[in-house]
Amino acid sequence: MSREKELAYRYDLLISSDWRDRFDSFLEEHFVLPSEGRILEVNCGTGEFAIEMAERMRGKGEVIAIDADAERLHLARAKALVKKQEDVSFETGDTTALRFPNNDFTLVIGDASMLPREQIERTLQEMLRVAESEAPVILKLTTHGSFDEFFSIYWEALLNAGLADELLSQLEGLIHARFSVAEAEAIAKRAGLRQVVSFISKEEFEYETAKSFLESPLIEDIFLDTWMAIVPTAKRQQVRDEIIAIIDRERHQGSFEVSIKATLIRGIK
Repeated sequence: MSREKELAYRYDLLISSDWRDRFDSFLEEHFVLPSEGRILEVNCGTGEFAIEMAERMRGKGEVIAIDADAERLHLARAKALVKKQEDVSFETGDTTALRFPNNDFTLVIGDASMLPREQIERTLQEMLRVAESEAPVILKLTTHGSFDEFFSIYWEALLNAGLADELLSQLEGLIHARFSVAEAEAIAKRAGLRQVVSFISKEEFEYETAKSFLESPLIEDIFLDTWMAIVPTAKRQQVRDEIIAIIDRERHQGSFEVSIKATLIRGIK
């Protein structure tokens, strides 16, 4: 099995079922999904939510779902085939340059919860471009304050490894890599979204040990490489060992919890 295929399976089985499901449930708490129309989902992952939206429309509409990861889309198509759902289609696509014409969808939903900061604004601009006039546009993202529990420990680990002064600015860059809610709202308004509102939920993830945290698919596959990239290669194992020691010392045989600030930005084109 290729590494890309393995990562797609891990994402579907061990990440999407927790991380994405939380965002999707949060969205449904604050927005009534339509029973008809033409819906676009941007960054659909392995397709569970897109299929659910298509099933709700009962043949009165269609869902087009795009993602940059071809292996994830392979799994999404397989799910739709098993469920005999013909009103959803999956396409590989660049979120910052959607292939669709202007004013093409009655609802556009985008998942930017794992996108790099520099891609989010352009993605939202494209989402608005392809939405019809007066169509709702919804963006899911993580905002500033996410993973703060880890970053405080990371700072201590760097200090213990003698790297704190050298890497302070890079660590601050990681901490501030996510927009604040106010910044996200301002970006949405700048892109042309009207009647902007935001909804915030603190979502917690629990791990039995430091090792299970660092080796969990969510952390290992999605975030850890970016976090550790600021550390010189020769020092990474030392810093990792320091992180484990600090977490295990502070949790007092209990679980280790990290939290994210799950945020929805919603408005009208």
